[in-house]
Amino acid sequence: MRKLINQRNFLRINAITLGSVFVLILVGSIVRVMGAGMGCPDWPKCFGSYIPPTTSEALPANYQDIFREQRISKNERLARLFNNLGYSDLSNKLTEDPAVLVEQEFDVTKAWIEYVNRLVGVLIGLFVFLNMIFSFAFRKDSVWIPIMGISIFILTGFQGWVGSLVVSTNLLHGFITFHMLLALLIVALLIWMNVRVRSLSALKHNKLFWVSLITTILFVPQLILGTEVRGTIDDLLISTIGRSDWSNSLSNSFYVHRSYSWILLLGTLILFFYSKKTNETWLVKSSMGLIILVIMVMVAGIGMARFSFPFWLQPLHLIFAVGIFSLLFYLTLRLKLDK
Repeated sequence: MRKLINQRNFLRINAITLGSVFVLILVGSIVRVMGAGMGCPDWPKCFGSYIPPTTSEALPANYQDIFREQRISKNERLARLFNNLGYSDLSNKLTEDPAVLVEQEFDVTKAWIEYVNRLVGVLIGLFVFLNMIFSFAFRKDSVWIPIMGISIFILTGFQGWVGSLVVSTNLLHGFITFHMLLALLIVALLIWMNVRVRSLSALKHNKLFWVSLITTILFVPQLILGTEVRGTIDDLLISTIGRSDWSNSLSNSFYVHRSYSWILLLGTLILFFYSKKTNETWLVKSSMGLIILVIMVMVAGIGMARFSFPFWLQPLHLIFAVGIFSLLFYLTLRLKLDK
């Protein structure tokens, strides 16, 4: 099998899979800024069909009641599970929070936007499956490679289930944050497989490894803070507050998120400083790329706050942030992993 699936072919399908996950994250962000997250009130179907309807006349007169009851039934089962696990507050929120029970009216544009998002997710499932199959060619080199392939495949299925919970709970912030963190975990495991299959030797730059590792660890809370800010913006999106006044309505998470970015910029500058002392061209270019990405994500964040949060800047801000995490994680692994 190794002869049929060589290193180059695996790295190609791995890169395609990784790129497709980036596309899904970007599409998911566009869905959110367009307010189309509940464009389809059920899952995996959309208004009870595998192809969304084009007019409201194709739906029964009481369609909102029908899909509300379906979501309530699913949420009650989920609430019992969380209650048994000891999360009584979350369990109560799933059944008692009025926002969870709100049912949106049919909007053909939003329905198809969400439907396209789901189609992209199905396509990624195919790539993840191929990534897993190709990984078995390297089982004699490292048993961890196919284990990671299987893990990513299982996590992708689990991610789909979490996506259904996001819909049934009417975009509850906690589930959206968890949904995003799972996507980053899948990205991290795909990058790990890529580095491991390349069989890169360990580079003896201990300071660089630790700077890269610490910066990566520091970046995770920043991503979580970003999802909290995004949740606040989602609430403002459906409020009566005008976009020009959103900056005055943001929580403290926004100000911590904004200030925290300077710490990450400092970390990438230190990484670049030490990489310049090596003879590794790829390392210098990668660390310079990190600085550029951090500056771009900061500029996008400033642009959102200064120009009333234009919808096109929000997906860019997110994809730049995911790019920073991915490149940091790649550098950390490459500076550490042995052959």
